[in-house]
Amino acid sequence: MKLLFEYFFFFSFFAIASCTEKHPYGDALVKPEVILKNQANFVNYWYTAMDLSGDFIGLDTFSKEMPKGPFLQQVASGDFLPVRLISDSSSRYYKLFKIKPPVDNYISTMLQAIGGEAYKNFEWEGQPLPQINYTALDGKKYDVNSVKGKIVVLDFWFIGCTSCVHEMPQLNALKAQYSNRKDILFAAIAFDKENALRKFMKKTDFHYDIISDTASYLVKQLGISSFPTEVVIKDGIVVKILDDQYHSLEGLKSVLKKEENEAKM
Repeated sequence: MKLLFEYFFFFSFFAIASCTEKHPYGDALVKPEVILKNQANFVNYWYTAMDLSGDFIGLDTFSKEMPKGPFLQQVASGDFLPVRLISDSSSRYYKLFKIKPPVDNYISTMLQAIGGEAYKNFEWEGQPLPQINYTALDGKKYDVNSVKGKIVVLDFWFIGCTSCVHEMPQLNALKAQYSNRKDILFAAIAFDKENALRKFMKKTDFHYDIISDTASYLVKQLGISSFPTEVVIKDGIVVKILDDQYHSLEGLKSVLKKEENEAKM
C-alpha cells in the first residue's frame, strides 16, 4: 500500500510539473479569428507583427518547434496562418494556425506569396553569391577579391520606385552608423542605365556606392521580385535576403547588429 502511494505521488507530481511547465511564449498577440476576419485586419497584422524574413522560431499546430524551411513551406501553401505569440524572451515565436473555410481568397493568396518569397530567400542563406564582378559609378570595384573577408550590404532599387527613394535617408543613416567599420561595404544596385543614374544622383542624396544595370543579372539569379530588397553577404556568402515591404529595413538593422555583436566576441 505504501509503495502504491509513493508511485501515485510520483506520477501526480510529474503530471502537475508537466502541466505547469513554463514556455518563453504565451497566447497569440492577435487572435487568428480577428486576423482572418477581413483584408484590412490581415494587412494590419502583416504590417505590425508578421515578419517572416527575419529570425524567428516556428511552432507547428501542436506548439512543437519545427525547422524554418518546412514552416515557411506550410505558410506558402496558403492553408496556414503564422500567428505571432506573446513572448517574454528576445526571440520571436510564430505558431501555425490551420485556416478553415470560408476565408477571403485575398488572404490565402497573400500568404502563398509571402510564404513563398520568404522560403525562397531562406534557401539562399549560406549559399555563395553568384558572379561577384561589377563596378560602381565612382569606379569602385566589387569582385571576389574586394569582398573577401567583408560584409556587403546590397540595396536593390530603381529610379521609379517611390518606396526605394523614400528609404534612402534611413539607409544613409545606417551607413553612417557603421562608418568606423571598414569591413562593411554598402552598395546600391539599380536597374537603370548609367546615364540615367548619374543624372538622378545629381539631385538625390544617397551615400551608397551606386551600381548601374551591369549587375542586374543578380536580380534574376536571386529571384528578386519586389523592391526595395536588401541582401547581406559575408565573405561572398549570402547571410540574409530581406524583401518584406514592411520589415526589410528593420530586418537589415537586426542582421548588422547581430554581426556587430559577433565581431565583439
